[in-house]
Amino acid sequence: MTVAILARGQNTALPPAASYSVVVSHAAGPEVDLVAFLLDEDGRAPGDAAMVFYNQPDGAGARWSPPETAGGVTRHRLDVTPGGWAGTTARVRIGLTVAGGTFAGVPGLRAALHGPAGELYTLDLGRPDVQDALIVGDVYRHRDAIKVRCVGDGFTDGLRGLITDVGLTVDDEPPVPAQPVVTLTKARQISLAKPAAGASSVDLRKYAVAVSLVKSGLDARTFRVVLAIDCSGSTKKLFRSGVMQRSLERMVVIADLLDDNGEMEVWFFGDYPVRSAPVRVATAADYLDRQAADKKRAEGGNFEPRVMKEILDWTAAEPSPHPTLVLFWSDGGVHAEKQITELLVRASNRPVYWMFLGLGVADYGVLARLDDVRGGVVDNAGFLPIDDIDLLSDDDLYGQIFGTFVSRWHSAATAAGIVT
Repeated sequence: MTVAILARGQNTALPPAASYSVVVSHAAGPEVDLVAFLLDEDGRAPGDAAMVFYNQPDGAGARWSPPETAGGVTRHRLDVTPGGWAGTTARVRIGLTVAGGTFAGVPGLRAALHGPAGELYTLDLGRPDVQDALIVGDVYRHRDAIKVRCVGDGFTDGLRGLITDVGLTVDDEPPVPAQPVVTLTKARQISLAKPAAGASSVDLRKYAVAVSLVKSGLDARTFRVVLAIDCSGSTKKLFRSGVMQRSLERMVVIADLLDDNGEMEVWFFGDYPVRSAPVRVATAADYLDRQAADKKRAEGGNFEPRVMKEILDWTAAEPSPHPTLVLFWSDGGVHAEKQITELLVRASNRPVYWMFLGLGVADYGVLARLDDVRGGVVDNAGFLPIDDIDLLSDDDLYGQIFGTFVSRWHSAATAAGIVT
């Protein structure tokens, strides 16, 4: 029998059955533990009793079994019985942690979902490397069906990452460790030569960015530039109409002048983040069409804290002498205000600035309040409601990003010793 493979972010309906099993296997290596969480429709755990693991193996509709080793292969098993779910439980999340290392050191890692007759699907976890905790996937109720979703994303702070991702707290949670102070030296020189008549839109935008950088005192600075693109269901019209592609083309010229190598790192996000290929001015045309598979993997709801944490983990795993500017596109509908605010405060000692950009005419709600998050070392986030980007001139767009927001953070971060 051929077993189908679910890629990261992919979901499918399961054949009717009283119970299913998620089985994770690997060869000898660092110690791996399996853990599960009973979650509501919003992906939140109601309390510590919703955690199923070796010290609390029985939950309502989920049972953890001790790992078994045979022939050099260790197998972990979680049985899921949807008919036994109680209260608000609408899904079971399956996670893994590794002790004393990362998943790069776990050989032969494999995950599969089984029904009563045997294996139904292989869950492709990709090639995790720096993570020491992984979300394997979710088994969940959707209308009248039971479905499985392969996730394969992880964290670099172990079990703590899995726990906080579902809304639980860790009593002794420390602040995010500060990264070494970075120096804002300029790797690429800014030119203020005015484009000739008939110049391309790219050259005109580069000039507008250059003017904004000079006016804001950032022309001698270098940043790593990241673009996070909202792929929640409400953004489909923005993608179909080309608004998202045109917005990307407005952003990539920032990286051309400000980034240390002229590239912009890209993440798509919905419920879960998907890192895609970097983009530069020369590769920007039709970028979203070429990366449609990555975008599709990220589609769904919107849970911003996951992509924010993954970007922060990336800055720690791939350190740079330059700070990071995150251009964060969203059309609103943000509901995880508490988690976003806590993350911003905890990461406020890091050389990372979050520039939230509201795209599409929407009730931005939470996003607008991110412009004034209190309690951190510095204010490390700003919000610019753009609505219709085609009506906003280059001068206004770049002038507000750098003059109103990034320069303000740069001054505060310099005074706080986060950058020099």
